[in-house]
Amino acid sequence: MSDLEKVMLEAPVIQNRVAEMAAEVCRDYAGKVITVVAIMDGGLFFVADLLRAIHLPVRLVTMSASSYHGGTKSSGEVKLPWPAGLSLKGEHVLLLDDILDTGLTLGAIQDRMAEEGVASLKTGVLLKKRRVPAREVPVDYVGFEIEDEFVVGYGMDYQARFRNLPCIGILKLT
Repeated sequence: MSDLEKVMLEAPVIQNRVAEMAAEVCRDYAGKVITVVAIMDGGLFFVADLLRAIHLPVRLVTMSASSYHGGTKSSGEVKLPWPAGLSLKGEHVLLLDDILDTGLTLGAIQDRMAEEGVASLKTGVLLKKRRVPAREVPVDYVGFEIEDEFVVGYGMDYQARFRNLPCIGILKLT
């Protein structure tokens, strides 16, 4: 915690909001099987907690996507390796990611899912930055809106560190 300039969100606050988001998802997908596409690694904690609170049939698919490449700002280039053999045609998809920043990563994935012919697509993020994104993307579920800060914890990292922090905070960059 000494590496943080400031704690933005404590664990109990995060857990309460994730439970509320799960209730929204259950309401919206009642009677359906959901295919959750989770963007890893940053979304790991959020997705695990959210899925444990969803009481509907769920198929889980994980994929990697990144535009940060080890820095604190998006490179603008999205790396999106599509899992071999993955077909989402006719599926009700819930796309989950840790944070909406530039919109480039989520936009690229949403485009690919549209090409796949999904039956429906909703997107959820734990955090949404208050900024004008490089690309506008529709988001159906938002945990918290935050200022345009580089954050770590609760799955989010800086150079593969700090993912295990139970809170979300602003990293001291010295």
